[in-house]
Amino acid sequence: MFYFIYGDTPLPLKYEEVIDKIKKSNPNIPTKIYDASQGEEENFLESISINSMFVPKELIVFKRAEKSKRLDQLLKIVGEYDLAKKEIVVIYEEELNDYGKAINEVGKKVLTNAEKLGKIIVARKALERKGIDFFIEKELEISEYESEKLSEILGDDFFKVKNEVEKIKNFLNGKTFILEKVLPILSISDEYNLKKLVEDFMIEDNLEILLDYLKKSKEYMLFLYLISEELNMALKLVGLKKSGDLRENISYNDFKGNTYEKLKKYFKNSRGYIREYPIFLKLKYMSLFNEEFLLKKIEKLLMIEFLIKNGGIEESIGIEKFIIEFKRG
Repeated sequence: MFYFIYGDTPLPLKYEEVIDKIKKSNPNIPTKIYDASQGEEENFLESISINSMFVPKELIVFKRAEKSKRLDQLLKIVGEYDLAKKEIVVIYEEELNDYGKAINEVGKKVLTNAEKLGKIIVARKALERKGIDFFIEKELEISEYESEKLSEILGDDFFKVKNEVEKIKNFLNGKTFILEKVLPILSISDEYNLKKLVEDFMIEDNLEILLDYLKKSKEYMLFLYLISEELNMALKLVGLKKSGDLRENISYNDFKGNTYEKLKKYFKNSRGYIREYPIFLKLKYMSLFNEEFLLKKIEKLLMIEFLIKNGGIEESIGIEKFIIEFKRG
């Protein structure tokens, strides 16, 4: 069997999963590993071309295929050999830029030639995220809307999500899912807790709980990062409202369809496109802030970050002052 596995962040887990499955199905299978970054294409092809009379099957792994200059031609040559006694795994890693876009995306010729040989497996973060949402929806028998809300809380780690879903199922014991009831039993990260406090602070100016949390956790620099994200998100939304591209009273169903598809280019981070639901929750920013206010706060935040990093101010003093003066400054 031939496997061509490509993608970004989840790639290592995916190809390890495939290789483990091959080894379990073929105990003691001989394994050979070649690396395109070391110029081992010829060794890889030579290994494929030879079939031993004494070995029923052989596992051949070709790593860092993205470094191969003519990968499409290489795969074409692979197709000329008898692969009946081979388990071949070719691994292609896509590198992401700051906007979550692959800078070395797999070419169409490569995919066409790989498809002729066997199975293509995609391991991309964006697809994994949708897979997690679907898993939650199916396992808990809840709506797509509820699964997205829960998914936002649990994060991107599938194994953690799986454990938390099992915990929820045991807790509910057949009762109807209500998010507020299951929240106390969930293992929620410090980042998520602070993120919620930052959002509540932005919307309701609830600074006492936020200040108390920061004094106890000392997560001042994480706050700096999260509030910066929120301010920039608010600035984008206010700008889209001003241009007439987005209205704040749009329904979720309308937003996640054509509206988001037209606007998603504005909502990227280092992990790719931000999902629709978290953005939808922030549409209320459009009625709370204006561009002038947001730009002033972003400028103030950059100055505080500069002073902290250069020893001009204690992080606790600078950030607590920023919070206290946020809607009063």
